[in-house]
Amino acid sequence: MDELTASKTPYLFIIDFEKSNPLIIKLADLSNPSPLVKYSFPSITNVQEQPVLLNYGGNQSEEFFKTSPISFEVYNQKFELAQKMMKQLKVDVINLTIPTPIELTNPDLNVIFNTAQAKYKVLLEDKFVCCSPEIFVRISADGLISTYPMKGIIDANIPNAQELIIQSPKEQREHQTTVNLVMQELSIVADEVETARFRYLDRLTTSNKDLYQVSSEVVGKLKAEYHSSFSRLFDKLLPAGSILGSPRNEALKVIECSEGYSRGYYTGICGIFDGQTLDSCVLIRIIEKEGEQSFYKSGGGITLQSNAKSEYEEIKNKIYVPVA
Repeated sequence: MDELTASKTPYLFIIDFEKSNPLIIKLADLSNPSPLVKYSFPSITNVQEQPVLLNYGGNQSEEFFKTSPISFEVYNQKFELAQKMMKQLKVDVINLTIPTPIELTNPDLNVIFNTAQAKYKVLLEDKFVCCSPEIFVRISADGLISTYPMKGIIDANIPNAQELIIQSPKEQREHQTTVNLVMQELSIVADEVETARFRYLDRLTTSNKDLYQVSSEVVGKLKAEYHSSFSRLFDKLLPAGSILGSPRNEALKVIECSEGYSRGYYTGICGIFDGQTLDSCVLIRIIEKEGEQSFYKSGGGITLQSNAKSEYEEIKNKIYVPVA
């Protein structure tokens, strides 16, 4: 990664949650008709514009897959274990996730990649397809670094949904804790770190319903030693704070004990360096294939004040394909 960055050679990188199976490929090697990785980022893509194959509005996720969610009782066991450990380790917030087994209507992940309407789309051949709304890190040519933690989601059709999520003490506390963590970590690699925007709303259209998602924008000036050493930069910043928790090391211990599975590519990152600037996303809203079985992995932030039933419903609400 550092060699390609120093020579200003464009490349794509994928780093899994455990940082055990990273993938780095020159963009020039992803331009053939059937590349290993297909990507569609806000300003760059290696696929021709595809017609939207389907156009759903309503509860139509079953057109893409059928789900077999774990029961609330099973989720609650994980939730209670996580909260018990959070008390013991003095953890403010963690992102508790689960894999939901799904039966794909069409095993070709290209169908979802071509149909979805998302800020970031990534397809790793026969491994996963991701339709992510979450920016991770952006770096400009002059060294300005910005990150956009997402924390908080609500059904947009609920009366006064915007006010409810913005004014919720639980959501405020969870989001503020995440922003504080991101600011601390960005300060390791950048100077003059500040919050440019705090808790702004995006409306997302999905195959199930419309949602409001809450994000913030944190910015800084990249320290000189990281301008051409992106490998060290991402080693410092990963896993992403918004899908981990605070304090970092203790939150990771809670996650490893309570979740009971390997996240894999889910909640890792994918990014592109175009020779001058870098853009990256968090790999959420992802379907992963593991042998003959496919999983839709989803999660949500929990605190000691969280309600297990509400968190269980949030995790199920995040199982969707974003459509026009």
